Amino acid sequence: MVTETTIKQLIQKNSPHLVTLTMPAEKGGAGRQQNIIRFKNVTNAASRLLKEKGLKQDTVDRLMKPALDLSSEFSFWADMDEGLVVYLANDSHKVFKLPYPVKEMAYVNDHFRITPLLPAASTNGTFSVLAISRETTRLLRCTRNSVEDRTPESLPASFKSWLQDAPETHLQFHTGTRSAQGEGAIYFGHGASDEDRKELAIHYFREVERNIAPVLKQTEGPLVLAGLPENLSIYKKVNRYQPLAEGAIEKSPDHLSHSQLRDEGWKVVQQYFLSDLYELLNAYRESPENRSSHDPSEIIPSTIMGKSEALFLRNDTIRWGTYDADTHKVHYIHPPGKDGVDLMNLLSIKGIERGSRVYMLPPEEMPDQAEAAALYRF
Repeated sequence: MVTETTIKQLIQKNSPHLVTLTMPAEKGGAGRQQNIIRFKNVTNAASRLLKEKGLKQDTVDRLMKPALDLSSEFSFWADMDEGLVVYLANDSHKVFKLPYPVKEMAYVNDHFRITPLLPAASTNGTFSVLAISRETTRLLRCTRNSVEDRTPESLPASFKSWLQDAPETHLQFHTGTRSAQGEGAIYFGHGASDEDRKELAIHYFREVERNIAPVLKQTEGPLVLAGLPENLSIYKKVNRYQPLAEGAIEKSPDHLSHSQLRDEGWKVVQQYFLSDLYELLNAYRESPENRSSHDPSEIIPSTIMGKSEALFLRNDTIRWGTYDADTHKVHYIHPPGKDGVDLMNLLSIKGIERGSRVYMLPPEEMPDQAEAAALYRF
């Protein structure tokens, strides 16, 4: 998992030749060969850049060896996500599979390119979705971009299956009907009273809660309920897990995939995870002109001098150039050239080092439709 600590550790790495390899990938094993070919392309590009910087072939081979070894590691490519980032240094390497695509690129400089990881770092909070219906019950552990089925084997497969297997001693009915067959007939037929139906649902949901409680204790973050409103109302009465999300997915989950439930759940909890971001965006929009900027040429030196409280960067933008520390001037370069750096990456690094909050946003969420925006402390 990508965390703020992960990012800071990468920033602190100090070496004249640090390699960042990034590429989009075909998820799963179906596109294995295409992924390997693409990865070989970026490793070859990195090797060429290292030679252009004056490194001898044996030094290049030694630095690139962990990446070259990955090319022939069958199990690594059998379980691929949508993006891949590999960091190489003389004494270490790190590999991240990301749940979103990243640009195909080899980057060689005295710093790593951290911007591909920032979306994961800012939305890496976990939450759970409990989908309840008569047909099936599922417990999913999610992040903004990933989902994992954590349904315990002991959990009843559905209300109907539980109803058939429920011990008689767990059920009390005003009708006096005690058999498992009778209970099912009463619940689904016209002979059941509202109290019978409610009592059955309470028993069932207590059984669900008892089975998922140990799993939820091992996770963090809010629990989002998914189901029809009448079922959710009853479950909330037996739930003991906190925090329980205020909102819910108020629809039948039977025909929703795991990823659809994740996306619906994210809509419920995104305010929980991104409240700081929304507050800072509002502060930016309401700030006077001298407290904000959307000009990278101004934002970069201001951030290096510790002025920026928050940075908002467009997630599809790369700007090549150099920064002159003596004159505090930004010079843009195209194409990147031998000495060019990714200025958006430089801005991210300096912002994090100076205590700024850094967010990578899709174009439609960027303030002022800018490539970069900053809220200043003073």
